[in-house]
Amino acid sequence: MMGAALLIGFVIFTQFKKNAEPAWKVNAENFTVLDNWEELMDFEKMKYNELKFADHFNLFKDSDISVPLSNEHRTLRIEKTWNNGFQLYVLYSVDLKERDKNEGDVPRLNVEKIKVTSTQSKEFLGNAEIYPGETSSRGYVYKHRLYSSMMIHPEFNNAVNSQEDWEEVMKSNRYELNDISMISKNGIINLKPIAFQVEPAQIKGLPKAIASTPINQTLHINNGDKINLKNMEFYQIGSRIMLDKKIDKDLVTLIGEVNINDRKHPVEYEIESLNESEDFIQGYSLMSELFNIEEADEGSFSITHSVHRTNNEYSFSVPKIDIEKYNANQAEGVSKNELVVNENGLNVVYEGLYRDDANNQGGIKFSLETLPKQDSIQDFFIYPRPSYHFSPQSYDERYAKNLVSVRDSSGKPLEEFDITQIYQDEKPSFLIYFYNGLPVEDLFVTLSNLTHIEPLKQKVVVPLKLPPAK
Repeated sequence: MMGAALLIGFVIFTQFKKNAEPAWKVNAENFTVLDNWEELMDFEKMKYNELKFADHFNLFKDSDISVPLSNEHRTLRIEKTWNNGFQLYVLYSVDLKERDKNEGDVPRLNVEKIKVTSTQSKEFLGNAEIYPGETSSRGYVYKHRLYSSMMIHPEFNNAVNSQEDWEEVMKSNRYELNDISMISKNGIINLKPIAFQVEPAQIKGLPKAIASTPINQTLHINNGDKINLKNMEFYQIGSRIMLDKKIDKDLVTLIGEVNINDRKHPVEYEIESLNESEDFIQGYSLMSELFNIEEADEGSFSITHSVHRTNNEYSFSVPKIDIEKYNANQAEGVSKNELVVNENGLNVVYEGLYRDDANNQGGIKFSLETLPKQDSIQDFFIYPRPSYHFSPQSYDERYAKNLVSVRDSSGKPLEEFDITQIYQDEKPSFLIYFYNGLPVEDLFVTLSNLTHIEPLKQKVVVPLKLPPAK
């Protein structure tokens, strides 16, 4: 009994000594001194917005890594880590000494390299790109320790260039910090590598949900189709709205609004295919809204329109003689004003050859306008893009909308061009410009996969609510 009492007493004394704070007071004029752990984490969430997600769902990992800094008579402690498959967050602390006049006196962690190891034991060594955060505060003092943090993005340059290697990197379950040191006014202390076990990102199939909130509302599409929104799910690197069935591939996206305290802004809901029987709506923008509203805010999102794609093609020609005339006097341009498309509330007009001095570019100008014009429907919902960016066999065929292809006089498709919006008219206008200048020959422009926007029979409004963590 005497031995047990001594052992208990020793444990209590050791724990007391570990938690006891020095008697001297930290100068609050030179350091940001915090009263509690919750306040510290609030500062960290302001510094790194992603941490709101990690904190709400209890995704931080506690660490027991402790490294003596013998030259400084201090200890480096790794407090918490978090990763989402793309980056590693590290919160660490160093004990403060009464002699410290400012943060420059306290050693700060520096990381040059990071080695990741996949679940298949394949290793990749890259540079540690450090993101400093969104606030000017570098560290905070809590219980006589200076807390600092870093968000590390592995940068592999050309060492990882195959799809297989990238998948291995994303499946990494071990991160090892290499070429690390503690730096202060007193010099540099080199440290041995520090390794962490992390949760690998799930890149195949549907990532495991860590929480969900029910929706149970139905979209009534104008073509008579019905789509049920089942629930909003949150997973390691995002959120999604699950649907009850596969969606027709020519219904390419949905449009609506986010409303926070009667402040509205339009949003596009991307439909993504998972397998042969299930689709979902990607919810990154909604998740961002959820983690940036305050408890007192009232928020909701709505779905008001559906965007459909037609299988028809529409063409217009750009004669060589017009290109020669344009090249002779680019400032004057060549005006055409030819109607190319007028159906499903969509107007496309070939405006002619035009030089956009604001961007120092010249090329083929056309306008693309949906009618009737609505404030909630912005231009980017109908933004055209070069067709050579997309493959008919591509898994992301829903993104292939409002495609533009250009052929030369021999019928050969051209690829050395891009499309930019020009802000000149009230209607959305676009410029097809070639990297090496307009080819001086007969050109033929084809528009395909054109989209038109239709209102739902009744808009659906869903409250923005965060589910509790499991």
